[in-house]
Amino acid sequence: MTMKPECHRSMPFNVILKSLLFIATALLPVWHSAHAKPNLSENQQLFLDAYQAIKSNDRQSIANYKAKLKDYPLYPYVLYHDYRLHLKSTPNALITQFIDDNSNNYLGERLQSKWLEYLGEQKQWKTFLTHYQPQASRDLQCYHVQALANQNQMEPALQQAAELWISERPLSEACQPLDGLLRQHNRLTGSMIWQRIELAMSKRRVSLAQTLAKNLSSGERAMFQHWLKVYQSPDKILTPLPASIDPVIRKPIFMQAVKRLSSKEPEKALQALEKFYEQYGLSKAQFQQLQRAIALRSAYKDNPNADEFLQEVNENGSATEESLRWQAQLALKQSNWRLLLETIELMDHEQQQESQWQYWKARALAATSQEKPAQTIYRELAKQRHFYAFMAADILKTDYQFNPDPVMQIDSAALIKKYPQLRRMQELLAIDWLTSAKREWYSLLDRLGAEELHAVSILTSQWQQHSMAITTAAKAQKWDDLAIRFPTPHKEPVMQSAEKHGVDPAWVYGVIRRESAFAADVRSSAGAIGLMQLMPQTARYIGQKLGFKKNRYTELTEPNSNIELGSAYLSYLYKKYDGNRVLATAAYNAGPQRVDSWIPKDGALPADQWIDSIPFSETRAYVKAVLEYSTIFKSLLNKHYDRLSDIMPAIGSVQEPSQ
Repeated sequence: MTMKPECHRSMPFNVILKSLLFIATALLPVWHSAHAKPNLSENQQLFLDAYQAIKSNDRQSIANYKAKLKDYPLYPYVLYHDYRLHLKSTPNALITQFIDDNSNNYLGERLQSKWLEYLGEQKQWKTFLTHYQPQASRDLQCYHVQALANQNQMEPALQQAAELWISERPLSEACQPLDGLLRQHNRLTGSMIWQRIELAMSKRRVSLAQTLAKNLSSGERAMFQHWLKVYQSPDKILTPLPASIDPVIRKPIFMQAVKRLSSKEPEKALQALEKFYEQYGLSKAQFQQLQRAIALRSAYKDNPNADEFLQEVNENGSATEESLRWQAQLALKQSNWRLLLETIELMDHEQQQESQWQYWKARALAATSQEKPAQTIYRELAKQRHFYAFMAADILKTDYQFNPDPVMQIDSAALIKKYPQLRRMQELLAIDWLTSAKREWYSLLDRLGAEELHAVSILTSQWQQHSMAITTAAKAQKWDDLAIRFPTPHKEPVMQSAEKHGVDPAWVYGVIRRESAFAADVRSSAGAIGLMQLMPQTARYIGQKLGFKKNRYTELTEPNSNIELGSAYLSYLYKKYDGNRVLATAAYNAGPQRVDSWIPKDGALPADQWIDSIPFSETRAYVKAVLEYSTIFKSLLNKHYDRLSDIMPAIGSVQEPSQ
């Protein structure tokens, strides 16, 4: 008989399983060390491993990790993510217990919202209604209506449905059933449809308005079709609207057309307004609102008649802060000092006391031979620390006042012990969960008084979370804590990039401080990214000019790359504008094409006047802030500063000092 070799003998299954488990257990430390992040504590790494187990729904591992992490500050996050990702299999009692246990932090509220959304999607209306509390989410409000209707609470359901149905936006999936509910109970009226059409048209959602118009009668649809024609060609309101259009509909058609026409032809818009406002039943307030809109659009478009339009608005009792500011801007642009003084006098007391208008009042007084009161204002301004204070000090030829407040000493351990959010923040920052750390920080801010806010700003600054620190100091109104408000992180790349590209490092810091407040991961709604808020196409253009590899100009949240690209772009603009930092700063914000169009074509305008006559409010504020911040950073970095008058030549065909 031939015998099989020993190694080919069949082994019992339980023996094989034990062998495999032994091997896996032996290899586990190797796997863990291979995947572990450097410089993390054992609990921090366990937490990250637990999160991976939760994502793969490995129940046995999840249970093991929960047992090990029960006393760890981020244990609520283990429960939150487990329940959030597995709502279907998580008992309601566990969810409600978690919500109750975490009512003092944002996790409880967040899980409640996600659970209610799940209950709404699954149409578990009784449970939804039992646990619903007023929510900001429109979808959850719509689910609440459905739950009320399902539980035969019809009157409140219909009332809330009507309120939610009237929106300028299309109904979401959660809100679509409200339309059927209102129709079923004959609560969808013609006036509601017109109200929603008007809202949609006011937001330029024409396709939505067209869809809604299908619910109108044939005669009403004809009125809507005429509205569309006027919307597309607003100059049609220069002739009377057809008498067949209901007066209630004529008014919004006319008012919208006047606003649209004012953007291109303000004179015609004003002509139509004055001719037809009584015929279409506009109130005095509505007339003044449109008159003001025409004046503001004409000023924005630099229309030759803008000052005349604005004076009419501001002197007939319908002035607003915005209309007065635009009139003052035009006066500055024209160096019309008497008009500027008259405009400032029309402002309310609070607006007049703003540093901007105090400075321009002094400039106007000095320009009209009223030197003594002008000097009094300059001296008061020069005691402060801001753009206008520095400009006033230049006129007086006195030193800038930075007025720093020494950093307060804090007991970090006691503060962290008092507020568990801070302990969780520490752990979240250590594992690079920055978004969660920010949410903890946001949830904490409203619980603190001024002194504790200041202490938290110091603590977050120590943690190198400068964006949080700056915002917290501002909320505490600790404006003089310059160490917190004007830090200098990323010093080596800033200094190296500034030297390489021939720009002042204080200017680079000034731009970073204004753009992102040192948040490297921030993205704007317009698509700008990182510390210096670079647009991807700008970064690509500059990166290719510098010969960067693709990853250097596409990974814009990486601080070093962002700083070098931003510094190179500043250098490009600085050279384009022949060393004029004011124009380069404005172009960094608004783009060179717009800035080129704002430069006077005949003669020159002092830089301070030019800055405050920039038509974009964002760019006006931006230029002043960057100049102010650069001055402060220069004093912190070099123990001396550039006077603004030395770096602000006149804007236009002649380059002369502004003072």
